[in-house]
Amino acid sequence: MGRKPDTAVRERILQEAEHVIHLKGYNSACLEEIAKAAGMTKANVSHHFGSKAQLGLAVLDFKIAEFRKRLVVPLCAQAEPEKAVQRIFDEGAEFFHGIGCKAGCFMGNIALEMSDCDEAFRDRVGRFFAEWAAGMAECLERCKKGGYFGPSLDSKAAAEAIVAMYEGAIMLTRSQRDAQIFKRVGGVARSMLESHKTKKQEG
Repeated sequence: MGRKPDTAVRERILQEAEHVIHLKGYNSACLEEIAKAAGMTKANVSHHFGSKAQLGLAVLDFKIAEFRKRLVVPLCAQAEPEKAVQRIFDEGAEFFHGIGCKAGCFMGNIALEMSDCDEAFRDRVGRFFAEWAAGMAECLERCKKGGYFGPSLDSKAAAEAIVAMYEGAIMLTRSQRDAQIFKRVGGVARSMLESHKTKKQEG
């Protein structure tokens, strides 16, 4: 029987691969560089992941699992979801200001680089963004059924718009080196939801 995979080693490889790919892009990253960052040889990396493509897809799965584990959907936890949306963008402004408005969103970068040339990568990132939007849509719909928002709110479209605005804010912030873009875009996202509040809530 072969040895069981060392989960700690695999996780270290995935973390370092994510870092290298995030900074350089998938196509520019190489297994030798990833192995060096992980403190091992290319053969060690290949033992755990048979190819660069397998490693890249495993990194995406790792990021998705990490997202699910740490995510507490704030729209469900807050009495005023439009303020929670504003906070998401405010936190984005703080985070990207702290890293010099560089690197961008790992999933967004992969989506732009790989969606038109590799269906497996496109499918992974597509499901990630769909799951993110669906989580928000579920919370918005719950608020709508509870009478917080009126019938004019399309929960799915609003959630997709918020995700698109957030990812767009990352792109503009990165290209213009201006993290305050997050705050401005977040204000628009908040206003979009506020426009659907019922009269009872507005009062």
